[in-house]
Amino acid sequence: MVEAIAPEDVRPIREIVYEHLKKAIGSGEIPGGERLNESDLAVRLNVSRTPIREAIRMLESDGLVESLPRRGVVVRAIDISEIIEIYMIRQALEVMVFKSAALRIAPREIEEARQHIRDSQTYLEEKKFEEYFHANELFTDTIVEAGRLPKTRQLIGTYRDQLRRYRKITLSDPVRRQTVVRQHLDILDALGKRDVERAGKLVFEHLEGALEVCKRHRGAEPRGTEPKSESTKAP
Repeated sequence: MVEAIAPEDVRPIREIVYEHLKKAIGSGEIPGGERLNESDLAVRLNVSRTPIREAIRMLESDGLVESLPRRGVVVRAIDISEIIEIYMIRQALEVMVFKSAALRIAPREIEEARQHIRDSQTYLEEKKFEEYFHANELFTDTIVEAGRLPKTRQLIGTYRDQLRRYRKITLSDPVRRQTVVRQHLDILDALGKRDVERAGKLVFEHLEGALEVCKRHRGAEPRGTEPKSESTKAP
């Protein structure tokens, strides 16, 4: 259930509501296809309907909700063809930003990213999967920030938010969880060696693997049945 807003949070109410709802959508707490009722959400969050309405507009700009005739505002249910397209966009964007990071990442950022990998390993051993997921996100955030491409970083954030519920699905696979840790270590090694091409290749393969797990979960056909595209080849 969406929790009430903590009274000590001093940010603008619309931003707090927006973050609460985005988190609930990303976690699957509010599933795809569910209608967002302003009155109900206002009661749950203990706010007026105005910040609810403003937050919903922000979510609509993010592509997380949509207005449907006779239904109102609902959480967007993304079909497999759109998931594939978003992953292809992310591959293009993240290859670019990880290559940039290979040239620009600072030693402190390498160590910060390494600590996030250590944390993810610890959480995995302790079966704290929510914390494990968050540590992986922090690893990616650190590298994306190191790319020094703010517009690209913003785009990556938008598309990642749209896939958040499905990314958690990919990390629910035990084999995939172990694979992600190894891939992150390899990516960090390439960044530390300033190996631009290898960094790009590894992040492409990392996202390709996530997509395949997501497609298996959704019962989709293997990628080979999809229309051919240049972006399906690793750089």
